Amino acid sequence: MEFSAILSAAYEDLGYQSSPSSDVVTRIKRYVNEGMQAILAEPALYGLLEADVPYTFASVADRAQYSLPDGHAYLRTLTDTTNDRVLTSLSLSDYRRLNAAESTGTPSHYVLLGRVPVAVQPSDASEISAKPTSASDTGTAYIEGLITGGYKRIASVSMTGTTAVSLATAITTFIEVTDFYLSAAAVGTVTLLEDSGSGTELARITIGQKRPNYQGFYLWPTPAGAATYVADTRREHELLVQDTDEPPMPRDFHPMLVKYATYRDWERKDDSRSEGCRQQFDQFLSRLKYRLANSGDGMPVARSRRPYGVSRLGGYYPVDTVVS
Repeated sequence: MEFSAILSAAYEDLGYQSSPSSDVVTRIKRYVNEGMQAILAEPALYGLLEADVPYTFASVADRAQYSLPDGHAYLRTLTDTTNDRVLTSLSLSDYRRLNAAESTGTPSHYVLLGRVPVAVQPSDASEISAKPTSASDTGTAYIEGLITGGYKRIASVSMTGTTAVSLATAITTFIEVTDFYLSAAAVGTVTLLEDSGSGTELARITIGQKRPNYQGFYLWPTPAGAATYVADTRREHELLVQDTDEPPMPRDFHPMLVKYATYRDWERKDDSRSEGCRQQFDQFLSRLKYRLANSGDGMPVARSRRPYGVSRLGGYYPVDTVVS
């Protein structure tokens, strides 16, 4: 079901007109997306967003931190194809302990950091610039970070065309970026650069976005040289917005989003029917988990008799078992 069909079904079940008021439309759209996010957050359903194509990157000598761009929500496995090695996950606390001597070599482990604001932090105390690819990007770019000494600073600049502009010419000692965002969604691509417009790219905001979103991780030990890595990941999924958008689950489970939106709207009105819809949603959810957990050749088939004959639990258990 497309987004428009899911909404239409929810309006009908809730007794609204086919074209309800704008506040109803906004609310039901939010409920549908909340339901989808609740489904995708279930650990047993992570497989719904497994990436088809892995992400490939190269390590840099003496650089420990790396990141996945915003199309990849979570790192699943990491393989060093240069040295034919699969890396093992390591906790951040163990990394801090093991890396006290800042060892280098061929990485054997990776350490997940969660969401980070930039792909790469400045290599030294630097001035920071923003550069759009579209002349239509004339909004304001903002940066928050730390300068030499660990003090907080905030800077902003109005972008003008496709020329790189400094976030603050008076601040030339940024050592860490803690946030980077725009006042309006990017028309083109907006990059954050160390030093001037030709400096190292620190982050990238793509078309239609206001912020970059990276999954950060360390390699341990710190790479001593260049190697090629392949990351198997879980994809990031956007909210349903366009009428033609579809949820990322098998189509016969799409009605569960109708049930969720109906449940939430009736719950808001303290309507007793909400509990019935919640139970129907939970039943769909249970079946969806089962669908993903079982392959086609592992699905049970109803039989008139048990296939393996004699019960070892007594002659009358279960009732369709042959008595020895």
